Amino acid sequence: MQRAAVMFEDVAIYFSPEEWVELAAWQRELYQEVMMDNYDLVASLEQGHGVLAALPSLSRAISGA
Repeated sequence: MQRAAVMFEDVAIYFSPEEWVELAAWQRELYQEVMMDNYDLVASLEQGHGVLAALPSLSRAISGA
């Protein structure tokens, strides 16, 4: 059985700037934690094949920019 590659973008969730400002502080913190956990998990799937390409969208997503 052939496995499909899993990319960070497959599991990422993004908020628009308008949505981001509506989130409570605890929701932003939870989002940041979950996104980093997702990144770590996807990166672990790539073990032995090099880390996923740098994800500039990740830092934008996590900062809410």
